[in-house]
Amino acid sequence: MSGTNRSRIWAVIGTSLVAIGLLIRLATTWGGDDALPSPSGSMPLPDASAVTAAPGTYPPPRSLCEKVDFTEFAQVFKPQGASDGYNTGLEPEVVSGSMCKQSMSRTGTGVVKVSVLCSAYRDPGKAVEAFDSLRGFYGPPEAVSGLGDEAYRYRASKSPTVAMKVRDDNLDCQVEAEPNPPLDDSETESSFTAMHQLLATLIPKLAH
Repeated sequence: MSGTNRSRIWAVIGTSLVAIGLLIRLATTWGGDDALPSPSGSMPLPDASAVTAAPGTYPPPRSLCEKVDFTEFAQVFKPQGASDGYNTGLEPEVVSGSMCKQSMSRTGTGVVKVSVLCSAYRDPGKAVEAFDSLRGFYGPPEAVSGLGDEAYRYRASKSPTVAMKVRDDNLDCQVEAEPNPPLDDSETESSFTAMHQLLATLIPKLAH
């Protein structure tokens, strides 16, 4: 075999070895797990808890009159007859609850109708929205401390009604007093005190 042919053969072999080395290097570089994108079929599914609202702490209140203690108003008014109530909830998949009413007498011929309404929202976020949407609707709200997550009281702008409203997680409760004739300042403050005590006693009973 001539020297020229040997040179050609070695040149081909050298070229082949270089090509093989290059392929091995490329395979090593591309073969790592970090270099390849994950197949679309193996992408993690969204966390269901991230898109589904967690249920609230409180179940829908029922038979509220069995839990409300109107004796909190004993220092201000005197209950007349038995309390009367009913369950509420035209949209039970959104919110439902219960109401209790009690008629009370005042000095002289005065009368006060006290009502308590508590409702539980399935979605706590809806409870927050509803609570905020009515703030200031009936009258200028005054912040109240020591009740639930947030609370306020108000004197109605267009009637003698006074009330206190509280939200705790998904629970919304309101105590309202409708007097005839209107309350004086002392009766109003005493009514607010009684409402605060009533709600502070009632709310823990509604957690189960």
